Amino acid sequence: MVVVLGNLNTENITVAGDAMHPTTPDLRQGSCMTLEDAVVLGRHIGNSIGPDGKLRPADLGLALGKYATERRWRAAWIIAASFLSGWVQQDGSGWWTKFLRDMFYKIILTKVISVIQYDCGRLPNRMGIS
Repeated sequence: MVVVLGNLNTENITVAGDAMHPTTPDLRQGSCMTLEDAVVLGRHIGNSIGPDGKLRPADLGLALGKYATERRWRAAWIIAASFLSGWVQQDGSGWWTKFLRDMFYKIILTKVISVIQYDCGRLPNRMGIS
């Protein structure tokens, strides 16, 4: 809930990695999400570097805000999907749970898998290397 409603950054400070998206291990996305964070954060910071090659503190704050905005809903969906996946797989053997488990694997799992796919974008080329 903190990811959706909370403040993920302030001025020149932000959260990333497990601090932003504490998931259960059921979708195996924790490390992937951390790597995505690094690329998205690097992209926003790199795009904020001025023509003189410098990054002003105000520009850093804007870059961190863009990063947090971009990552907020991605993290929320992965956290929810991972929790749901674990709950369905581990929660008892009653008829209702079996029904939910069947629906999960037939319908919801395909939606969950589509959430896993993510394009972080390209890092800016500040070195002039092709």
